Amino acid sequence: MSAKRPKSRNPFSRRSMVPRSSGKKILIVTEGEKTEPDYLKGLRKHLKLNAVDIEIMKAAGTDAFSVVDYAIKVRNDRRREARRGCTVPYDSVWAVFDTERADTNPKLNDALQKAKSNKINVALSNPCFEFWLLLHYEYTTAQFAKCGNVIRRIKDNWSPNYEKSKVDIDKYIPKIPTAVEHAERCREHHKTAGVGGNPCTKVDLLVREMNDTTRPHNRLKFNK
Repeated sequence: MSAKRPKSRNPFSRRSMVPRSSGKKILIVTEGEKTEPDYLKGLRKHLKLNAVDIEIMKAAGTDAFSVVDYAIKVRNDRRREARRGCTVPYDSVWAVFDTERADTNPKLNDALQKAKSNKINVALSNPCFEFWLLLHYEYTTAQFAKCGNVIRRIKDNWSPNYEKSKVDIDKYIPKIPTAVEHAERCREHHKTAGVGGNPCTKVDLLVREMNDTTRPHNRLKFNK
């Protein structure tokens, strides 16, 4: 009687499809409750990253200063736990928030200064996160007085059924490289245009870091 051969592992088994830890730990604290977390969690899943790698949480408050404060608190709590050997510190911390008047909001400017002095990365969108979503479809430097104007443009020109409370990440994933390119062009435009940075976003920098965190074969392909 011949000996049983060991079962070969099915590469498509459920266990093999579970994302493994990448080793890098990133904390992302958002201002919004739905749009930003839904988008970022969807991207995390697409990149086959684990919640252990990239933690996404809602800040205790809703203004920019509260988001930065919360990110600092969570980061510092994690450092204390790491010193006790209970975990490891975050490699990178991000605060994600919006503004409709970035040049005249003193509390926002204070938040940006506090983030810088505490080494918190900021993915700021002016006037709102929806501008980042719009850049998936088109490049524009047209100013938007408020977030509602950005949403109206998305609904009128690109996605009639768009809802803030429900982001279909599958619609955006193929367009992310385009959005990254558009965001970079927009910032270059504002270096010479002198129009106060409306519209602009730095969400692309966070997206790039998330993309770099996953394994090479899972990464989105960017032009540069």
